[in-house]
Amino acid sequence: MFGLWRRLSSAQLNGISVALGVALIQVLFTALFGLDAGLAAAGGAVCCSLPDLPNPPQRVWRRLFPAALLATLVTLSVGLLRHSPAAMTGLIALIAFSTLMMMAWGPRAGPLSFTGVLALVFAMAWHAPPSATAAFAHGGWVLAGALVYTQWARAGAWLLRRRYRELAVAAAMRACVARLRSRAQRIAGVLPPAHASIRASIADDVLLADALQAARDQVFAARPSAVSRRQTDLVLGLIELRDLMLSIRLDIELLGSDAAGLHWRHALATTLVDLAKALETLAGAIGRGQVMPVVSAQRWREALAERLAGAPAAADDARLHLVEALQSRLGHMLDDVVAMTERQAGPDRDSAWPPDQLQLFISPEGWPLAALRPHLSLQSGVMRHALRAGLALSLAYVLGQFLPWNAHPYWLVLSVAVVLRGNLEQTLSRRNERIIGTVIGCLLVLALAQLQQPRLLALAFIISVGVAHAYVNQRYRVAATAATLMALVQPLLLLPGSSPAITERLADTVIGALLAWAFCFVLPSWERRSLRRLSGQLRWALASHAGNLLVWVPAHEQQLAQRLSRQQAYTALAALAAAAQRSRVEPRKVRLPEPEIEAVLSHGYRFMALLGTVQQMLNRRTHQLAAELVGPELALARQDCAAWLRQGQGAELPAMAPGEVDWPEHAGQQDLTPWLLRRLRLARREAADLIAAESRLLTAISRADSAGRPRSGVGERP
Repeated sequence: MFGLWRRLSSAQLNGISVALGVALIQVLFTALFGLDAGLAAAGGAVCCSLPDLPNPPQRVWRRLFPAALLATLVTLSVGLLRHSPAAMTGLIALIAFSTLMMMAWGPRAGPLSFTGVLALVFAMAWHAPPSATAAFAHGGWVLAGALVYTQWARAGAWLLRRRYRELAVAAAMRACVARLRSRAQRIAGVLPPAHASIRASIADDVLLADALQAARDQVFAARPSAVSRRQTDLVLGLIELRDLMLSIRLDIELLGSDAAGLHWRHALATTLVDLAKALETLAGAIGRGQVMPVVSAQRWREALAERLAGAPAAADDARLHLVEALQSRLGHMLDDVVAMTERQAGPDRDSAWPPDQLQLFISPEGWPLAALRPHLSLQSGVMRHALRAGLALSLAYVLGQFLPWNAHPYWLVLSVAVVLRGNLEQTLSRRNERIIGTVIGCLLVLALAQLQQPRLLALAFIISVGVAHAYVNQRYRVAATAATLMALVQPLLLLPGSSPAITERLADTVIGALLAWAFCFVLPSWERRSLRRLSGQLRWALASHAGNLLVWVPAHEQQLAQRLSRQQAYTALAALAAAAQRSRVEPRKVRLPEPEIEAVLSHGYRFMALLGTVQQMLNRRTHQLAAELVGPELALARQDCAAWLRQGQGAELPAMAPGEVDWPEHAGQQDLTPWLLRRLRLARREAADLIAAESRLLTAISRADSAGRPRSGVGERP
C-alpha cells in the first residue's frame, strides 16, 4: 500500500482527498439531518472543492472560503428566482458574466470562477423550493457543507504538504530532464523534423518554466525546516541549471558540419544525455523519499574531455578555442547536477536566501479589486469572454426549455460552460474531449445500471468526484467521463430502479459543445488583440533584466533584483509563446504571422541565453576577468540594451559588422575577458535584432488590418 501511495501524482492524491472529503460530509450530514441535507451539503462541498488544488496549507483558506460564499449566494439566488423563467435567464447571464470576470486575477482564479457556474447547475438540478424559507434552508446546508469542506481541505493540505513539495521538486527535475534530452538531440542533429522547429523548442522551455514555478510555489512557501531548506536549494539549483541549458544552445552552429564538427556535437550531446540520466535518477529518489548516492563530477569531466579529444581536427583549428569554451560551459552544468546530489544527501545548512526574500518569487495571492480596473473595457479579453459566456449560457437555458427532453435544461447550460473557454484553441480541445468522454461515461453508466446495486452506485459516484477533480487539468477526457458518471448516477441513487437519461445526456452534450464552439466567434478575443501589450511587456522585462544583471560584482540586493527580473522575463516570454501557440488554430485571416512571431521569440530567448552566460562568468569566473576592461563594457551594454528595449520602435540602433561578434581565436581559458566582451557585443546585437523583429511583426499585423482583415465581431471560421 505504501508503495502504491508513492506512485501517485500530486493531482491523484488531491483527487483522493477531495473524494474522501465529499463522501464524509455527505455521510455525516445525512446521518445527522437526513438525505436532503446530506445531498445539499455534499453539493456545497463539491463546489468548494474546485479551488482545492495541491497548495501550501496557508493558501487553502484564502482560496476556498470565497468559493464557499459564492456557491451559497448562487444557490440562494436560484432558489428564490426558480419559478420565473425570465428571471432565471437574466440570473444565468449575470452569474456567468460576474464569475468569469474573476479571470482578471489570472489563471489561479479559474477554479473560483467555475465554482459559480457549477453551483448554478447544482441549484437548477435541485427540486424547486416551495417557499423562500426552503430556499434559505437549502442555501444554509450548501454553506454548511462548504465550510466543513474548507476545514477538511486545510487538514489535507497540512498532512500532504511535504509530499506535495517532494512531487513538485521531482516534477521540475523531470521537466529539466526532458529539456536536456531534447537539447541533446538538437545538438546532435537527430531530432525528428516535427520537433525541430523553433516553436517546439520554445514549447519545451514554457513547460519547464511552468514546472519550476509550481515548485517555487510549493517549496518557497514552506515553513523553515531541514527538509524545506534542502528542497529550496534543489529548486534554486534547477533554476540555475535552466539558465545553463538555455546558454548551451549558443555558438553550436559555429562548430560546423564536417567530421570534426559532428564529432564535437556528438560528444556534447552524449554528456547532456548522461546528465539527464543522473537528474532523472535524482528525481526518482526524491519522489520515493530516498537518498541518491553522490555522483563524481571529476569522472564526468574526464569522460567529456576524452570524447572531445577524439575529433579529427588539426592542431591549429580555430574552432578548438570554441570547443574549449563549450566544454567549460558544460562543466558548469556538471557541477550543478553534482551539487544537487550532494545537497539532497548532505546535512542541514542555512539557505543562501532567507524565507522573506523567497516569498517574492511565489505566484501572487489574494483578490485585489484593483486587478479588475484594466478589464472594464471591451478591449479586454476577459470582459469579452465574460459577455460571450453570459450570452451563451442564457441562450442555452432558453433553448433547453424548448427541447423535447426538457427535464434537464441545466445539462445544456453545463455543457456550454465547460466547453466555452477564453480562446478558440482550448474550446476546440474541450469540445472534442467533452463529447468523447460523455460517450464513454454513458456506456459505463449503462453497465452499472444493469447491476442495480445502490452501494456500488454510491461508490462510483464518490470515485467519479475524485477522478473528475484530479484530471480536469491533466486529461480532460477522463474528467468528462467521470463528470458524466456523476450526473447520471446521482438520479439513480435518488430514484432506485429508474433508467439513466443516456439519450438526453448525449444530445445535450453535443448541442452544448456545438453552441459553445459557435459562440467563440461572438466578440472573439483573437490573440492579435493582445500582441502589442505582450510584446511591450517582453521588451520591458528584458530591459529590466539587462539593467539588473550587467553589473560588476553585484551586492546582495542587486542579486535579488536579478532573480526577480529573470523570473519576470521568462514569464513574459512564456506569455508571448502561449499566444503564438493558441493563434495557430484561429481563422487564417486573424492568425499571428508565424515567421515574425517566431523571430521575436527566438531573439528573446537568445538574449536571455546571452545574459545567462554573462551572469555565469561574472559569478563563477570573476578572477579570470580584467575589471578595468569589463566594468566599462558592462556599463555600456547595460545602458544600450535597456534604452533600446524600452524605446522599442524608433530606437536608433547602430550597424554591427559580422566580424564584431566572431569568437576570440587567440583567447584561451585563463583570461576570459575576450569571451565576456564578445558576449556583451552579441547581447547588444540581439537586443537590436529583437526590436527589428518586433517592428516587422507589428508592421505585418498593421498591414493585414488595413487590408480589411477582421479585428472584432464575428470572425471567419477556419
